Amino acid sequence: MIVISRRFHQLRPRPSEPVLRLYCFHMAEVMYHAVVWIGVVGVAPQDGCELLAPNEGAFINFLTLASSDSEYRAKVRGALSHYRLDPLEFEDVRPLSDSDNPSQEILSIAAELEESRNPKHVRYATFHIFPRVM
Repeated sequence: MIVISRRFHQLRPRPSEPVLRLYCFHMAEVMYHAVVWIGVVGVAPQDGCELLAPNEGAFINFLTLASSDSEYRAKVRGALSHYRLDPLEFEDVRPLSDSDNPSQEILSIAAELEESRNPKHVRYATFHIFPRVM
């Protein structure tokens, strides 16, 4: 049992009880350990979408910092919602690698993400638009 001393306003154990000491460490900076992930996302517009016409769809490369497939998908879904786009499918979701032989556009986006290290940033490349049959 712990007794609160009114005189000193501090916690102290009774003499017959063992003492438990807690130590806290303050970390000045927490590092976000993630890498650039990429995937191709097929999308369709929602009502009010300004990026695609109602009879269009698109395949888009999305890039973001993530530490897992599920984190990547969650972030991209959030960005798609903001732009009023529905995800139809995710393809080739993976950490970006030099062996992918990425285009200059993809390399530029990846460099921006690496430099900023902002875990909230989600970037997209060129929209590859196709007609949708309604």
